[in-house]
Amino acid sequence: RRVSHVSKPSQELTCILGSTRGQTAIRMAPPKSVQVACICGFSAIGSFLFGMDMGYIGPIIEDSNFKRDVAHLPDWDEPGSEIDSATSGFIVSIFALGCVFSSFPLVSGFFLDRLGRKVSLMTGSLVFVVGAVVQAACSSISMMLVGRFIAGCSIGILSTVVPLYQSELAPPQLRGGLTALHQVMVVFGATIATFADALLLPLDDGWRLAILMPVVPGLVLFVGMFFLPRSPRWLVQHGEQEAALSVLQSIREEEGARSELQEIILDQERDQASGGMRWADLFSGRVVRLLAVGIVLQLLQQATGICMFVTFGPRIFQTLGFDASLLQTLLMAAGFVAVLPAMYFIERFGRKTLLLFGAIGMLLPSVVMAALGMIYTRQEDGKIEVLSKVAGSAIVACIFFFCINFAYSWGPTTWVYCAEIFPLKVRGYCVGLTTMAEWAGAFIINQLTPTMLSSMGFGAFAVTVAFNVVALLFVLWLPETKGVLLEHMDQIFDKRFGKDEAQDLGKRGARCPSQKMDCNPTWDDNASGKTSDASA
Repeated sequence: RRVSHVSKPSQELTCILGSTRGQTAIRMAPPKSVQVACICGFSAIGSFLFGMDMGYIGPIIEDSNFKRDVAHLPDWDEPGSEIDSATSGFIVSIFALGCVFSSFPLVSGFFLDRLGRKVSLMTGSLVFVVGAVVQAACSSISMMLVGRFIAGCSIGILSTVVPLYQSELAPPQLRGGLTALHQVMVVFGATIATFADALLLPLDDGWRLAILMPVVPGLVLFVGMFFLPRSPRWLVQHGEQEAALSVLQSIREEEGARSELQEIILDQERDQASGGMRWADLFSGRVVRLLAVGIVLQLLQQATGICMFVTFGPRIFQTLGFDASLLQTLLMAAGFVAVLPAMYFIERFGRKTLLLFGAIGMLLPSVVMAALGMIYTRQEDGKIEVLSKVAGSAIVACIFFFCINFAYSWGPTTWVYCAEIFPLKVRGYCVGLTTMAEWAGAFIINQLTPTMLSSMGFGAFAVTVAFNVVALLFVLWLPETKGVLLEHMDQIFDKRFGKDEAQDLGKRGARCPSQKMDCNPTWDDNASGKTSDASA
């Protein structure tokens, strides 16, 4: 059923920039602002699970009890005992393979578009619980790999749906900050997992307890999602405009709810007029260009080198002669503190600015680490020897500086950007593809890092230098999306792609701050109050 009938065609809907009020038409009373923030925050428990898995696995594969119980190394209790590079890399990276599988559009599209964002969150949480139990109960490398793959399948779904769900519920003026909660909770989860490792791993079966810890928030997410709303855009996509209006009225003011619903309906009608979703739509016209932008962003996020420090940080710190557990815990804590301001920065300064400063902030320490690594370290039989304690301390400082710059910039902003740039008709599939690219990059990096460190030593940081240069150049080209309604993203990118049909929105947006956008659709007198006969 239709809620209302619009008397004016879609082309008569205007977006007035530079309003004297300086506010967006989608206004919210404070209690409703808090409500939508709580919804986005609770859904980010899915991101917390992602972070916990990312945080606990590095110290666990270096744990002597794990080497005894799972790897069955004969010299498990000796300080120099190590699981070989290929095996340790695969234990970490098979998780990313599971993510690649479940984020592939044929899989993620089924969950996101058929079952919906809400049900996908519930499904992902249950699959994660199963994966955690399998890992905690394992007694061999092969069983551990099965559990890692299952957990990866859950995170592939959750890492796709959480930022998408948040961006579709959040209003334009808060969308960046609320969607950034995804990365905040990822880092928070990694930090908690690192602290848990420090407390639990000294115990005989402590590594099993560390893996089981995320089961509790996984179950909390599953139960809590019963009480959270579906995405209004998903509801409109499935012809449930009345339910969509009800959701919007619960998180917006009345006028803003009806205005936003009309924008969503018009966008959906344009999509329907162009036919149903076809695979060909993903690889033609504007969509394939947007898809290329999203995929490159996600690949560069991994290629900057963050996985080397988050996952294999304990091995690097131990090689440098420092307390690996302490420094890894401090690194995760520093990353969590650094990611918190991103929720404000991303709306205050914009997506592009954060990506730009982050790329510069990661490039500089990468150059220093590569130079120090090649000058003050040497390798012998696959082992790295540090020739200068001062150089080792400088490398540690650079690692912290690198991770802090990643935390407030590329960590949250790439997820925000990819969740908001695609048209509704193909959004689920496109976000799935960009997430799959991110996990494919993570798999490659996690698989190659132990081998690169064994063969190249700290000269491997020269690879991150090259990718950070590419990231910096790419960001200079990107358009700013701060404060733009999801249904108007096409116009912003048309201008960047050089399309002649770029709308007046893009032209005037260059002259006015995008957060001061007022979207005031034209309604007839009966539209806002009752259902028309034609609609009924």
